[in-house]
Amino acid sequence: MVLFRALLVILALGFLLNMAAFTVTKQVVWRQRAVLCLKWGVVLGLCFFGFLILRRAAVFL
Repeated sequence: MVLFRALLVILALGFLLNMAAFTVTKQVVWRQRAVLCLKWGVVLGLCFFGFLILRRAAVFL
């Protein structure tokens, strides 16, 4: 659980820093990196909630 939270915080911080770099420099590469961080953050969030659902479902099996 701590690992998921730490990775989510790191990805969110990376997204914010990349968007700040894009805002300052107007280079498209920073926006692409920010979108990549956002995409992996969504994947991590889906895995986290899937893990929680499977952990709760194990009680019923």
